[in-house]
Amino acid sequence: MTSSPDSRLAEHDVDPIRGFLPGEDPLQRLPARYVPWERLAFDLPALVSTHLLRDAIEELPLLDTDALESEAELRRAMLLLSVLGGACAWSRPEPPTRLPRSISIPWSEVAERLDRPMIISHASIVLHNWRRIDPAGEIVAKNLRTLQCFRGGPDEEWFYLVTVEIEARGARALPLLLAAREAAATGDTVKLATSLEALSGVIDDLIHVLGQMEPGCRHDVFYHRVRPFLSGWPEPGMIYEGVTTEPVQLHGGSAAQSSLIQSIDAGLDVPHPHPGTRPFLMAMRHYMPPRHRAFVELLELGPSTRDAAAGSPSSADAYDACIDALDRFRKAHMGITARYITQQARSVESAIGTGGTEYADFLRRTRTETNDRRIGN
Repeated sequence: MTSSPDSRLAEHDVDPIRGFLPGEDPLQRLPARYVPWERLAFDLPALVSTHLLRDAIEELPLLDTDALESEAELRRAMLLLSVLGGACAWSRPEPPTRLPRSISIPWSEVAERLDRPMIISHASIVLHNWRRIDPAGEIVAKNLRTLQCFRGGPDEEWFYLVTVEIEARGARALPLLLAAREAAATGDTVKLATSLEALSGVIDDLIHVLGQMEPGCRHDVFYHRVRPFLSGWPEPGMIYEGVTTEPVQLHGGSAAQSSLIQSIDAGLDVPHPHPGTRPFLMAMRHYMPPRHRAFVELLELGPSTRDAAAGSPSSADAYDACIDALDRFRKAHMGITARYITQQARSVESAIGTGGTEYADFLRRTRTETNDRRIGN
């Protein structure tokens, strides 16, 4: 970590202002030859409601992806194909065992170029799925619209857009995490304390944004109309026609795929060693854009921020303030997921997160592991 903070951010496709959101607003439309995908995605809510989507996907022409040249075009294509694939799987009560060649083959080519799995993920449905109403305005939920939904409606949009705002507001944490690590490496306890004090304020901002979720996204609407489409493939997995001959098992979209929270854990040296937390969190990194995953791994290198902070009362207090703020964030997230999932589910067995975990136990353990890192009692 000898290069400048700005160069380290750029190297990992992290924008100094927007964090893990793209530095330029996401592309809103692909080139003309991909009109069949765009048209089908535009009609998606109606096709899902009338149970005609699978037939429409079967009729799609097999499009060549060679004309997709820019990163923005690949991200847009990944969003469309991921949403169409997820909708194909979950638009009827009984999911299919295979996805048609018309979507599987181009999806595979785009996913390979982006080095990401062929399923809906946080990167597509959040990071690359928004536009600003006022192009000169801030990246806040009230100034955003989604580019693509499954069922459509204000509740589904709000669920994604509040998460976009969390990513945008959390961007300030990333240079601070780098600064804290540098201060830990050089023994600069003053800079360490200053960086950590600012970081705890950023985390508290994230709690405030998270609190905006429930007023705009009703619990029952999320559970019954949005959540199913964010799920992973059912057992034994999905066959992608023309790509795989055996079923592929993948997780669905999950907040654990956000590089932001995993970066904060990594930068604060908050490990999650329990077998009920670590395997899932590590698996979720494979759903991140690869350079974002590498940024999380970068923050895990070098001296421990916690160990460095323990050597000075001011930095120890600042570190514990970060841990307390992170615990409050996790507590707020636990409460929201309980209201969106547990209280809506008909049984304990059906109260599973979209990533495929028994989320309540997972979230409790991550909170315990966070609190265990406090320096003071």
